[in-house]
Amino acid sequence: MRNQSEINTGSMADIAFLLLIFFLVTTNIDQDYGISSTIAKPFEVPDSVQISQSSLWVNEKGTFMINEKEVTKTLLSIEMSKTFEKKKWVKNVLLVKSDRDVKYESFITALDESKRAFKLFYNECALQDYGLEYAVLDDAQKADLQRHHPVALAENVIDQ
Repeated sequence: MRNQSEINTGSMADIAFLLLIFFLVTTNIDQDYGISSTIAKPFEVPDSVQISQSSLWVNEKGTFMINEKEVTKTLLSIEMSKTFEKKKWVKNVLLVKSDRDVKYESFITALDESKRAFKLFYNECALQDYGLEYAVLDDAQKADLQRHHPVALAENVIDQ
């Protein structure tokens, strides 16, 4: 009878372990980060502050309406900033409403343009209160302006 020789498999585990480490180190794992959005916190309204609400409607066709008036995408931020009250101690709330089936790009455009409208609004208030553009103001003046002219963004998805 002839003896069968065995295959030495002791180093196979080492090679498999090294291959596993190699693939773990060299593989990229993609992560979806989503959209960074700061949601307004609930607030108590002091007696000295009034609320002025504007609404921006985005439908599934990508049409934008501000306070039930249709607006083109190019004029969206300008028309939104015109709806805000520029008096002191008035909190301007912009409610962005959309259908459940709205296109992702249209909703993101609405959010971007609303933030641009807030910047235009603060620039107009800075010109009104200080005679300077908002970007030129120092930090104390910007904080004072934001305290006297507060704004908030609210989102609402409507099921149909």
